[in-house]
Amino acid sequence: MLRARLPVYFYQRNDTFYFSRSTPSDLQHRFKKRKTEVYLLTKLELKAAKPAAALTERLERYWKSIRMGMTYSREPSLPVVPQAKRHASVDFSLTGALSFFQRPERRM
Repeated sequence: MLRARLPVYFYQRNDTFYFSRSTPSDLQHRFKKRKTEVYLLTKLELKAAKPAAALTERLERYWKSIRMGMTYSREPSLPVVPQAKRHASVDFSLTGALSFFQRPERRM
């Protein structure tokens, strides 16, 4: 029986472990760097595996939320028109509108 190994996103450099993860190609335009690297503060592989897995999970959730935002922002939507400022002196009644349009300076 074959066992599938999960990807490992940490490596050892100068006796200490680092987490390293490349930014997915569909999200690279949103970030300055193409790779995320974090010092894991340990020299033991067993101690490095747990924070590396936690960082992997957090990055995956973060990237998923960005993708969801990109998906929903592409949906067609109506343009937002700012509401007109209402002044207390403006009369919005039908009689007020009728008198406004019947003014002599409004006639053509």
